[in-house]
Amino acid sequence: MIDNDEIAGQVRMCAACPKMCRHVCPTFFAWRSDSPTPHGRALIIHYNNTGTQRLDSRGIEVLYQCLECSHCLTWCLPEIDIASIVEATRRQIVDAGSQPEGLIEMARSIETHHNPFEEAHSERTSWVKEKGSGAKSVIYFAGCTASYREQSIAESTASILSETLGYDVIVSDEEWCCGSPLLRTGHYELALETARHNVDLLNSVDAESIIVSCPGCLRVLTQDYPEHGLKLNKPVFHISQVLQERIETLPSGAVDGTATYHDPCHLGRHCGIYDPPRDVVERLMGGGLVEMEHNRDDAMCCGNGAGLRTLFPDKAREIGTERVEQAIRTDADFLITACPFCKNLLDAQSLERIEVIDLPELVKRAGQQEGQE
Repeated sequence: MIDNDEIAGQVRMCAACPKMCRHVCPTFFAWRSDSPTPHGRALIIHYNNTGTQRLDSRGIEVLYQCLECSHCLTWCLPEIDIASIVEATRRQIVDAGSQPEGLIEMARSIETHHNPFEEAHSERTSWVKEKGSGAKSVIYFAGCTASYREQSIAESTASILSETLGYDVIVSDEEWCCGSPLLRTGHYELALETARHNVDLLNSVDAESIIVSCPGCLRVLTQDYPEHGLKLNKPVFHISQVLQERIETLPSGAVDGTATYHDPCHLGRHCGIYDPPRDVVERLMGGGLVEMEHNRDDAMCCGNGAGLRTLFPDKAREIGTERVEQAIRTDADFLITACPFCKNLLDAQSLERIEVIDLPELVKRAGQQEGQE
């Protein structure tokens, strides 16, 4: 974890910078203001640290206008991680009880229902249809968005793991939110509470690995949990990594047309996974993969992270619409992503101008089309 002295030194440097990173900042694109940029946020934190100007409601608002996508970090020669600094400051804001009202409701929902959508916990695994009976067992940690909002992703992932790859798939009724929405918005103590529950649960299950379809879950389980002393006793993989390892089992060129791929921030910039989903897409698409201008570590955020869509839904949609426009400019038939969160927003903003589909859904479709031939 980043300490206060390191934060102070980094924000001083960032506050004095020519701020070229703002040109890749999605919130600068949405607001067209210097305040919701990496430099603007660093300046606010610097002023607060030095006592020049304490955080007021406007400063707090700007700090919650950050997607924590880390796109600015790819442009920053001194490698100042403003997203992590903003996250640490948000923790102080929450500890002081000054967080925005919308996030209080989100945190309360996770505490009560173990998901941020105020949905009944008893409905978390309502999508489960099959679990397989393979020789090797894996846990599928579905996450909140796939469980409640994008159930086709959860169903497709479980089906692929059992039917295509031959695993015995374990889906627990006692899975809770991974804690990503809490950590990213500063609700540290509640995040650790849900994390401890999940670690105890996952460590108690006899399986060879944990598979996730949500990059937010991947980052939390593989980075945030260990950082806070919470250790899982089995490896965690994103479904794209599993599919790349078994790529020979997938039908080659089974889906007609071309596809472009959107890199989720948590999967790409935060976990360094760029090639596995691309290898799978190229294997399945008859017309291959066409890259957007901004791809890999230069990919634009979808707009759906770190509480932004909860607090500023119009701005989140504006960012998502721009990412869809970038995909349309490739003339691809499909916009593929590998994140339920990204798929949910990009699909809503596509207005049926391009078909948005998640990676497990694409694999499931490829298998169905191959079976029809």
